[in-house]
Amino acid sequence: MSNSSFDKFEMKKVQEVKGSFYIYLPKSWCKKYNVAEDKRVYLKQLADDSILIRSNTTSPELLTTYVINLNNENPDKEGLDADEYIDYIFNLYLTAYIIGYHTIKLVKLPKISTKIKNRIHKLTQKLYGMVVISEERGEMVVEEHFDEVNIEVLTKQILNKVGLLMNNYIEIVQDYDRIEDVNDELDELIEQDNQIDEHRYAIERYVHQILNFPSLGRNINVTSVECLHFSETTRLIERIGDYITKLAVVLKTQPMSDRKFVKWHLNEMQQTFHTIQDYFWRSDSLKLWRLTQKIKNYAVEVKQKIYENHEDTEYLIPIRRINIICGDIAEIRINDILSKQQAKEVERESNSAK
Repeated sequence: MSNSSFDKFEMKKVQEVKGSFYIYLPKSWCKKYNVAEDKRVYLKQLADDSILIRSNTTSPELLTTYVINLNNENPDKEGLDADEYIDYIFNLYLTAYIIGYHTIKLVKLPKISTKIKNRIHKLTQKLYGMVVISEERGEMVVEEHFDEVNIEVLTKQILNKVGLLMNNYIEIVQDYDRIEDVNDELDELIEQDNQIDEHRYAIERYVHQILNFPSLGRNINVTSVECLHFSETTRLIERIGDYITKLAVVLKTQPMSDRKFVKWHLNEMQQTFHTIQDYFWRSDSLKLWRLTQKIKNYAVEVKQKIYENHEDTEYLIPIRRINIICGDIAEIRINDILSKQQAKEVERESNSAK
């Protein structure tokens, strides 16, 4: 009788010879990874008692080439103007990068306009590891050029970048009266927010790759569940950066009525974010839970100030949102801690049963 759980598996018969057990590996797989020459494969027993077999020649075959054929698109037919059409094309380009294509090719005959080529170069600078390797009259090719990306390192980097953005904003507020041209400083700070995108896109790309090919995550001990947690937290960290730039815009257009009051709330926000940074990689779920309770109480107090139409409400709204987002990140980290503990328990029970 067929077991539906194994309908998509290739069945192999196990042979026992003098107490050892043998199966034949698929011939196509062995040829693909030159197993005959290397004479080695690598086995790992996973927590669910399945066996992972890897060759010595690295990773699975990732997505290769995505072609954006500009000749096949008619913006007028879809009711798009020229600028909307270009935005649509670049959304395709960004999406192809995030879902993991190694090469992205843009084609248009007889030629790609200079405007689009310039946009391709500008966007490519934000895509971690991607390089324009070929540029002709009617074709541009962008390709991935890095050996290995560590999702944990990228997450640390985006945390640090947002932390620096926050610190820079608070410094501008503190030195407001001593800065010769505050608006120039704020414009430079707003521009820094664009640097955060590079790391978010790279993390999203790596998450997609691991979800498609879980063995990639085995190389750095990252599970699919952890990948989803990284994806969620990255989006939230980026939103914090967005709210900091909103605070910068408010400071350009609306001076603080009670600077001492606003500075106090900015310091509360900074301390909350620093706690997230400090405990992001630790296993202290109690500390993170206490932080979520503190944030909830703070959010209620500030909400009351907003309802009372405090004179600095335009500052309080994004400050409150940043604190709430930090609470959301803390909850995701708690979930991650408990998931890891559960995985260890399963592995421990599996080992003790042998």
